[in-house]
Amino acid sequence: MGTKIACFIGWSNTGKTGFIEACAAALQRHGLRVGAVKCVHHGASFNPRGKDSSRFFDAGAEAALVSDAETVRVTRTPPSWDRSFVEALFPSADVILIEGRVVPGALRVILGGSAEDEAGLKRPLDDFDVLVTGFSGLAGRALAAGKAVYNPEDSGSFVESHLLGGNAMKARDVSVTNNGIDVPLNAFVMETIENVVLGLVKPLKKTDLDGEIVIRIGPALK
Repeated sequence: MGTKIACFIGWSNTGKTGFIEACAAALQRHGLRVGAVKCVHHGASFNPRGKDSSRFFDAGAEAALVSDAETVRVTRTPPSWDRSFVEALFPSADVILIEGRVVPGALRVILGGSAEDEAGLKRPLDDFDVLVTGFSGLAGRALAAGKAVYNPEDSGSFVESHLLGGNAMKARDVSVTNNGIDVPLNAFVMETIENVVLGLVKPLKKTDLDGEIVIRIGPALK
């Protein structure tokens, strides 16, 4: 299903970096390749003036590479981001985690930190898919609005539900029928159904996630 991208937003000291760090570690334990982006908004440059790398950059080079114990790639940031720009940063990554910016089409996560109600969040709940909070009142408000909610210490469940499904089961088909007729599903809906169902079924006993999973909702069978 392609590279998964998750974007994390929140005020300073809401635990964004720690949550992303835990997600990255969990993904690596599952054998997935992870890219991580930290967005800086104060106009700083990572390419000091007067260095050879800045001279290459000023001469119009697409990227300047400096290698020793580490490799740093310096390239021009476009005025707006899309999936193609992010994926080009980590062409071999299965999952890319972004702190401080929302990319269109990506999973949107807001961390509440010490906020006890929606007014304390950096942005409105309606702008996001997932809320990370330790406050039950705010969690209840988000659940009522149809958002997924996780405790700050529960990064593992977040990863299982939202970041592993499509990567761990690339060959799985997802279909929905209504009165025996197939319901058309786009890729996003298929992935969402897959992640939600796997998250619900995995903790249950006697389940085989590599087999077929059938959920029936309809009139009671006699």
